[in-house]
Amino acid sequence: MKTDERRIYDACMNNAPYFAYKIEGKKYGVVQGCCNNWNCPRCGQQRAREEYGRIVAGARELAKTNQLYLMTLTCRGKEMTVDEAENGYLLWTNSLVTKLRAKAKRAGMAWAYASVTERQKRGHPHSHYITTYCPDDGVEVAKGKPKFYHSQGIFQQAKHNTIQTKYLELACIASGLGWQYDISALESEEAGSRYVAKYLFKADMFATIFPKGWNRVRYSQNWPKLPQQTSEAFILMEAMDWVHLSRVAVTVVTKDDGAKKFVSSKLSHSDVIVY
Repeated sequence: MKTDERRIYDACMNNAPYFAYKIEGKKYGVVQGCCNNWNCPRCGQQRAREEYGRIVAGARELAKTNQLYLMTLTCRGKEMTVDEAENGYLLWTNSLVTKLRAKAKRAGMAWAYASVTERQKRGHPHSHYITTYCPDDGVEVAKGKPKFYHSQGIFQQAKHNTIQTKYLELACIASGLGWQYDISALESEEAGSRYVAKYLFKADMFATIFPKGWNRVRYSQNWPKLPQQTSEAFILMEAMDWVHLSRVAVTVVTKDDGAKKFVSSKLSHSDVIVY
């Protein structure tokens, strides 16, 4: 990797503030915070790793008491433009999720999900869900066997073991999405959660601009959260913050050359050693 490319990758493009944290004694570390912008070459990767951790940990916890399912949703066919899809997709998926949540509640079934949305090659949004819910009219269809689509009156050969459900198909259509859907039972929550989470690290996930208000990753309210971590780190924004660091630290460790130069310039008035 070239030096210029590394500097761009290591630095936040939105100039997130730096934080100082105690390592031991008077030895401190300084690291730049995360702006949480998916399109930032540095922070987008950090955000993806955090979401990945929550998806995998949540699936592991929910699988203790629930069967998990992998569900894939997409827009209608080629007759829809990318602009039309962008304008409606959030509304349509919200409508479907509301329908499924209500259906699950009435049936006394568990409801939780995590989803990752990406763009297909044609530019239309496409979402992958891991969820505790499958409609109770689901019928298993083995790989290579015909899966029937009620709204079209057609069969399509199943590309993998899947589930046929008239309710989900019609609910997708009623919500504004297309008639094609996919839902299958997960034999392994580890493999399933990693399958969904891997879309977080596709190259176009960080290069794609989504409409304002969209979320690349979405969770139901009851999807397990990661444990809260406590920290004694303090932010370095004002001049007095750097003065405080110079008073409590003898040595400061930074991650990369770019950060070292920046931190050194801020502590040039002190006897603190930066490396």
